[in-house]
Amino acid sequence: MLLKSQRRTIALCSTAAGLLIWACVTWGAGQVPAIFVSPSPARFDAASAFEFTRVVAEQLPDRVTSTSAAHRAANYLRTQFRNSGYAVLLKPFPLWLRGKQVEGENVIALAEGDSQESVAILAHYDSQFTSHQAAEDNASGVGVLLELARSLRLTPHTHGLILVATDAEEWGMIGAQSLTDFLKSHHTVGVISINYVMAGPPRSLQMNCMGQFAGYTPLWLRQLLVASGRAQGASVEQATGWREWIERALEVSGQDQGPLLRAGIPAVDVGTLSTQIEAARRRHHSPEDIFRNFDPAAFRMVGATVEQAVGALDALPSAGRGSGRPVSSVWSLPSAGTRWAQERGAEDFQVNSRTYLRGGLIFTVQLLLLLPILVAAYFAAQNLIDGDLDLRGWRFFEPVSWIVPLGLATLLLYGLTELNVLPRYELYPATPKDPFLSRLPFPILVALLGVIIMGWVKVQSLRARVDAPPVPFAVKKRILFIWVAIVVLVGFFNNPYAMWLYLGAFAYAAVLLLPPRGVTRRLVNAALLIAAAVPFSILLFSFGREMYMGWRIVWYLVLQTAYGVWSPVAIALFLMTLVLGAQLFLISVLASNQVAESARVEELVTRPSRQSGRRSGDFYIKQ
Repeated sequence: MLLKSQRRTIALCSTAAGLLIWACVTWGAGQVPAIFVSPSPARFDAASAFEFTRVVAEQLPDRVTSTSAAHRAANYLRTQFRNSGYAVLLKPFPLWLRGKQVEGENVIALAEGDSQESVAILAHYDSQFTSHQAAEDNASGVGVLLELARSLRLTPHTHGLILVATDAEEWGMIGAQSLTDFLKSHHTVGVISINYVMAGPPRSLQMNCMGQFAGYTPLWLRQLLVASGRAQGASVEQATGWREWIERALEVSGQDQGPLLRAGIPAVDVGTLSTQIEAARRRHHSPEDIFRNFDPAAFRMVGATVEQAVGALDALPSAGRGSGRPVSSVWSLPSAGTRWAQERGAEDFQVNSRTYLRGGLIFTVQLLLLLPILVAAYFAAQNLIDGDLDLRGWRFFEPVSWIVPLGLATLLLYGLTELNVLPRYELYPATPKDPFLSRLPFPILVALLGVIIMGWVKVQSLRARVDAPPVPFAVKKRILFIWVAIVVLVGFFNNPYAMWLYLGAFAYAAVLLLPPRGVTRRLVNAALLIAAAVPFSILLFSFGREMYMGWRIVWYLVLQTAYGVWSPVAIALFLMTLVLGAQLFLISVLASNQVAESARVEELVTRPSRQSGRRSGDFYIKQ
């Protein structure tokens, strides 16, 4: 694919990029500024939250969105908020659930402050079809929310307070999604979502920071929650390093902070972890999730921390009012972190609990990693242009034709969902352990497979009509690699974290593929391509286990596609990666003996016409 001099240039670019990355990480990494939060006496009553949780779980079970039980729960919550001295609003919103258009209902409690800005606390009250009491997920969060409604009214607040019991969290955070305009209109400077107080002795708090399709919790808010937990004697676990990289790549949140972060509202989710995590996993989204074995200390841990964090947020000066900029971008903290906290911080990447990389720096590192791939693609394109082969029309675009059958199947999937043949959900498919996920609809699968086969046959018939003589391995690899580079570049600007997680190893493997002469080279090529698929395979296996689905996680991805979890750009990138990977495997591993023999052209490379007096298309022996 590349001339010897070009390979040397790429090696030099790779070395230079590696040195620059080392310099960026070594000298550019900063120490996470410590935020000091002065401990304040907790007015949060764990026993009261414990009792609220019992009532919601035992007396208001089966709180599935739009059911009569959910309406009873909403009325109960409205009454409790009013009893605590709040003005209460009920905000309905439409959504699709199990093939029916229904209505969810957020319960919003408001208390004015001296400032026009507000601080918000959320907890979802809806449950799943597969559970009954849904005590841990999330009657427990609602119990904490109701007790916070009482305790926060005991002291004056500069910022207004917004407490929301959200609906339809289980189906894609639809209630929180419908809340974004309301929170913006009230100049909400920070949101804390409470989800899942785990039964059993508490171990620590867990922070969730992932945005829904975009966004991540700003570093200053993460540090503020950690400091608030420390002030109340609680440790807070959070994703850093490779775990944060994966979360930023996925962008499919599981809690209510997700859609708020996408809308640019600083938000974070907090819950508790117990010493009995495996037992909690077994109970999750099942009839066993009942009000049993809760430890009041867990309620105090999360309640006192959130109360402390709200006080810290309330102490932030309103420097940004009237500046035309988001308030969160100009906040300062009464601590050593003042200068750092004045920046938005959502792009800052936390390497570990002590070190972080600024958003611009981590982007520079990701861009430098891309440099060798772009240089290789440039040389591949240059060699194609300088060659004597006719690359007009079909020849260059032939690799893209492989996506046509899969693209037609995707369009059919959208159509079947729009017609409600595949029962519609608003965003996320059915919740884990729901039988809907394990019952494969064979008529729909047969229809999708039929479209793929017919599309493939049609594309093959069109190929047969094109007079395109065989080309050597080097030329095929150049064409495919240029398309790989295009996919990588689009993926990079769509989400650089996702691009490097899913496509980075694939792009470098494509550069290194050898002409398939002999068994050894074929095995090396196979190992490179298989290794490139390892990150995606591991994630797929992990989420199959997390969702209790095993191999059916592949069907879950299809459902996510149908319901719009993945954007059209993400779907196109995924399908293009599949077809390009398949074609590279065919030409470098499974090529026929005739094609393998033609790979000897690697020893006779087209001499670029600009570098010799011969006409383009002459050959010479590589030195």
